[in-house]
Amino acid sequence: MPPEIPYIPPEILKMWPEIVFIATFAIFAVFGSGTILGWKLITSIFGLRKKTNPQEINELQKENKTLKERIENLESLVCRLDQELNTQMEKSLWMLKEATPNPRSRQMTALLNITSALENRYQILQEVGRGGMGIVFQAYDKQLRENVAIKVLSPFLSNDPESLERLRREVTSARKITHPNVIKIFDIAETGGLHYITMEYFPGQNLRQHISRKGGMSLEEGLQIIFQICDGLEAAHANGIIHRDLKSQNVIINGSGQVKIIDLGLARASHMEGMTATGLILGTPEYMSPEQVMGKRVDERSDLYSLGIILFEVFTGKVPFTGESAIAVGFKHLKEISPALNSVQKNLPEKLSAIVDRLLQKDPAHRYQSIRELRRDLENFHEYRGRIASPAESLIPTPVKQ
Repeated sequence: MPPEIPYIPPEILKMWPEIVFIATFAIFAVFGSGTILGWKLITSIFGLRKKTNPQEINELQKENKTLKERIENLESLVCRLDQELNTQMEKSLWMLKEATPNPRSRQMTALLNITSALENRYQILQEVGRGGMGIVFQAYDKQLRENVAIKVLSPFLSNDPESLERLRREVTSARKITHPNVIKIFDIAETGGLHYITMEYFPGQNLRQHISRKGGMSLEEGLQIIFQICDGLEAAHANGIIHRDLKSQNVIINGSGQVKIIDLGLARASHMEGMTATGLILGTPEYMSPEQVMGKRVDERSDLYSLGIILFEVFTGKVPFTGESAIAVGFKHLKEISPALNSVQKNLPEKLSAIVDRLLQKDPAHRYQSIRELRRDLENFHEYRGRIASPAESLIPTPVKQ
């Protein structure tokens, strides 16, 4: 009788090509690129000693500096690859351990367990989304008598005490933000071993879905959305919160055109840099800033880079950098120049294209330094001056005097 073949869920089968690619790439990056760059650096140093012409010496010194920076960048990126490989392998092993021959049955069991665990206070109404952190449900809060959103954390996070502690700190920080363009986070709690985050429920669709349905937007409609994202992001930055995973999927727009930024569960207060879980790459490749890709310390300007990607996407219907893997996309963020906005969408003003170019600068020092600075340039389109009011103001009803 042949041995029984163990069941491997499709999620793991999808994950392994990425893991193999990361491992293979890391090996070639170290032994291939490292050897080439190292040899070039040694050759350049010996060549420098033989030169006497000041101009030639100056050129070789610049080349040496460039080669050293490339080697340092390579070392940093390989470290990030190693961390990502470890994370992906841990996740796949956990999924294999939890796998059953009937995934649908397991999903139904999980839903029943969640409903049962929360039934004293919440009535689960429907699933509204899934992500790396867990599953989001619309629920009715029996105590507050209103609908809320509940993000049930995945066991991969719930079983990691360090990740839970980090999330508690982040939720504590994110609760400070009260703004019409930011989803309000209420609390992080635990019931019967189930960890979850409660937050404001805001019906609508994410900006990625909105763009997929409509394509690139008109200047006026796109700016109305971007202004609202700016307002919400400025409120977060004012409270010391960097989003770190700003993307069109984390922006919700309702039927009235109101926009809210969601999923600050991955954000962290800027002064808590040393308390982040190691080995976890925060962010989505298509929207990550170069400093995020390199694993360097990030600040508000990293969110501004991600906002530049969203701005490009809003007006063109696509992101500027794509690739077959997260690593390929990351390299493009580091090395390639984004196509000009008005070269992709011909009818857009040169000024707007210049704003996007500045947002997508590789060096944070060359970008806008704050949301306020960016907004000032956006408002200075002469053809729209005075015509585009602040969306946050226009969407909030004026109080009626009693």
